[in-house]
Amino acid sequence: MPSVAVVIPAKNEAKYLPVLLASLLAQSREPDEIIVADAGSTDRTREIARSFRGVEVVPGGIAAVGRNAGVKASTSEIILFLDADAMIEGRDWLAKAVDEFVARKLDLATCDVVVQDGNAADKLSFKFYNRYVRLWGARHPHPIGTMMLTWRRVHNLIGGFDPRVTFAEDHDYGLRVRDAGLKFGVLNSVKVGITVRRQVKIGRWRFLLVNGLAEPYIMLFGSIKRKSYGQAYDKVKQLK
Repeated sequence: MPSVAVVIPAKNEAKYLPVLLASLLAQSREPDEIIVADAGSTDRTREIARSFRGVEVVPGGIAAVGRNAGVKASTSEIILFLDADAMIEGRDWLAKAVDEFVARKLDLATCDVVVQDGNAADKLSFKFYNRYVRLWGARHPHPIGTMMLTWRRVHNLIGGFDPRVTFAEDHDYGLRVRDAGLKFGVLNSVKVGITVRRQVKIGRWRFLLVNGLAEPYIMLFGSIKRKSYGQAYDKVKQLK
């Protein structure tokens, strides 16, 4: 079994991070490394992370910077990127994800996301999102930063996450994996839980609008590196 590092970018995640770390350390196949890339938290995020067995804390930044820093600090063959508020269920979640990832000979994978709170409309929107991601598949990869699984060699080959991308850095990552001739897929064996705190913070309609407009922009013009577009999403980014 290849070694696995879990990389978690975080900022002020004292509420959600301990739940995720406890779930990871309760897995039947524990990660070989867990690295929290802290982006200058002002709450107890760093102290909480260090209180868990084997967890390493490194300086982070925006999501792209934090994820790259976590990979750099790790030595494992497989990298699992999780957001701090990601929720995994079952003691075999990690084993199932890695087994399917390796068996299907994927280079980058994501999984369906399931809303753990919110209303019926929130749940419906993410069901649509899951189908949309599967419909495009490897032709136009849509990995979600909440859960991304890749190989260290793939991450290094494409140069990691691009910190110049102001919005949808996970989408940009997937497109560069595709353009390198590598294989993307959506795992069937696991799902990841998410919260709707970002939608609530920014406003549900604004959240849908910003994300909805990003898709045609990326298809027409490429990855989003315009500060003006990124600023429209600042309220969401500040939650990380």
